[in-house]
Amino acid sequence: MALTDLGRNVRRYMKLQKLSIPQLAEKSGLGTATLSNILNEKTSPNSSTLIKISTALGVSFPELLAETPKLKTLRFRTNTKLTAREVAERDQLEIDSAIWLKNYVSLEELTGKKSNYKLSKIVTKDPKEAAKESRINLGIKEEAPIYDIVSLIESAGIKLYLHDFNFQKTFGLSVNEEDGGPAIIVNNSEKISVERKIFTIAHELGHLILHKDSFNGEFTEENEIEEKEADTFAAEFLMPEKAFIKQWEAHSGISWVDAVLQIKQYFGVSYKTVLYRLNSLIGDRFKPGNLYIEFAKLYRIKYGHDLKNNYEPNTISEMLPASDEPAELSSFTFTEERFERLVRLAYEQEKISMSRAAEVLNLSTMKMRERVTEWL
Repeated sequence: MALTDLGRNVRRYMKLQKLSIPQLAEKSGLGTATLSNILNEKTSPNSSTLIKISTALGVSFPELLAETPKLKTLRFRTNTKLTAREVAERDQLEIDSAIWLKNYVSLEELTGKKSNYKLSKIVTKDPKEAAKESRINLGIKEEAPIYDIVSLIESAGIKLYLHDFNFQKTFGLSVNEEDGGPAIIVNNSEKISVERKIFTIAHELGHLILHKDSFNGEFTEENEIEEKEADTFAAEFLMPEKAFIKQWEAHSGISWVDAVLQIKQYFGVSYKTVLYRLNSLIGDRFKPGNLYIEFAKLYRIKYGHDLKNNYEPNTISEMLPASDEPAELSSFTFTEERFERLVRLAYEQEKISMSRAAEVLNLSTMKMRERVTEWL
């Protein structure tokens, strides 16, 4: 029995059932110290302890002791030192992503619906040129906004996982082709605006294209140069320079704040993405970050909100009273569909059972029956 796999599996099932260590201790009759040692791989439990844990979690022995998958080409970066709890959350995120990707690849094989990666031949290391080539390869007109980035990314042969994970110190990560990708995992927390998630997809796409050598499965600190290149790629991919300048000039007759809001709406991006693009065009006139501070100050004077707590402002025509809740784009502009389509197809072709479909979609049996009814 591998202690690493046991600890990871226990942690995963705790997360699925939203159980804390004290709650699992109460259900299993074990001490919190015993459970902590198991989760941290410090002790090898006897069969009696394993029976109590598996019973409390409602899983079988094989599930509890199963080998947990790893991703050899995961690209995961952070710019801060992690606490022990954050390391556990990060590890859980890797397990969730690996299981999802393994299921995705299996569904493609079962249904014969494998999608080819369309951007693999882009070799330039220049972020702007790579973004331009990507748009051309995906059939996006030179100055056209991207209205549905989820469908666009999936049509490019990239697997997309919109996952509300507990690790709040990252917006997204990506996996290379060796592990069944390319794939992009996005933090789909309700606390993060849709606009921020859109930028995250474009940012991770930049890493997939520009930084192929950095997908080594290691957890390291952020590379400032690579992060800036991915940001530059994302800005050019979402808002080509010529299109941005055209829109900026078209709104030259209104206030600076309102022009940013109108352009944000046109391209379907966050106000920070608009400011990032603007800052790249005006050069050294403002120090990095000062443009954001100036915008927040003027926005507060005009609309009464300081833009803190991940607040995403509405456009002028939709301006509402100040609120601490992000004013996002419609959730329908950010919904992943291909994975469930593959599950449905595999189920209807009798390649997988209803219980397997429920497991893959992380649904209860009752919810899965309701989903099948919806399909029909």
